[in-house]
Amino acid sequence: MAARSKESRDAGFSLIELVIAVSILVMMTGVLSPALIRYIERGRERRDAQNVEMVYSAAGGALYDESAYDALKSGLAKNGVYSAPFAVSALFLQEDAYADAVRDFIPTAPVLVSAEAMGADHDYEIMLCIRELVDEQTGIRTVVIGAWAGDASHCAGRDYACGVLPEGVTTDDGYSLRDQTEEDVGTIIDRN
Repeated sequence: MAARSKESRDAGFSLIELVIAVSILVMMTGVLSPALIRYIERGRERRDAQNVEMVYSAAGGALYDESAYDALKSGLAKNGVYSAPFAVSALFLQEDAYADAVRDFIPTAPVLVSAEAMGADHDYEIMLCIRELVDEQTGIRTVVIGAWAGDASHCAGRDYACGVLPEGVTTDDGYSLRDQTEEDVGTIIDRN
């Protein structure tokens, strides 16, 4: 019987061995978790920046359709639907040729997922500002587009902006309209 009890003790792990193994796993999890969380957040931030770029490209690309441009022009009129910065989600509720043309490029409204990474206590939206500038000497109309993540008066940062931000929109990283270059202007549509 004494031989039998010695065999049963050698058959498994002791409590000390299990505690050591579990503590090693806990330490490894503690070391690796922050890196994994940062990696996931960077992926979310990149996806949000790509969503802003996609909306910016769709807003510019839609202008090549004549009926979309005409709908946009009437919406840019005083107090028109496109006369002030607006959330892209509102564009998906709009029923006109311009909104239809944008929806041809992006069938569903993109959603921002990295509000925490941007340091926000609330969710940001993708905002658009479309302005039509008319050269008084030549009569050439220029449509300037800006897209950013934030709200009507705030942009989350340079990485979350495309095109030309309107006056009065501030950013967390100090980027402003004064800092924009020709490269930032991107797609500008000239019409006579």
